[in-house]
Amino acid sequence: MPDPSPETDLLNRPPSERIREYKYRFAQSTVFGLPVLVLHFYGPSLGGNESSRWIGFLQILLAGWIVYVGILAMVVEAIMRKRITVDSIFAGVALAGYGLAGIAFISLLVTFRPIHLMWGFPMAVLIAMLWNGIRWKWMVRRFGDSE
Repeated sequence: MPDPSPETDLLNRPPSERIREYKYRFAQSTVFGLPVLVLHFYGPSLGGNESSRWIGFLQILLAGWIVYVGILAMVVEAIMRKRITVDSIFAGVALAGYGLAGIAFISLLVTFRPIHLMWGFPMAVLIAMLWNGIRWKWMVRRFGDSE
């Protein structure tokens, strides 16, 4: 008799649901990630001495949402499965980049001197965008689009 627990239901969801998850993660990562990338490359030219603080503040919020929506779900699923997955490897690298950038941002607020680890925000965003987009398209090709 199969286990009717909610954890089992979550881990054994149909491909159509997984396709929708990757699609939504990709969309959210793109919508909230593009401003992070623009701020990283063009933000310093928009302001004066205070620009790095505002850039970091906006990036930590926007990239934080992407980590919450597009990255943590993959880590939690790997923990529930009790094994390392390809999703969890990409998610772990993105989390590490976000964490380093978060430490750099807090250091900037405390010491008023920028540490050049703020590249972690756009790195986490790019990983979330690219990986979720690749997985979405791969699953559509393999199982067909249900929507």
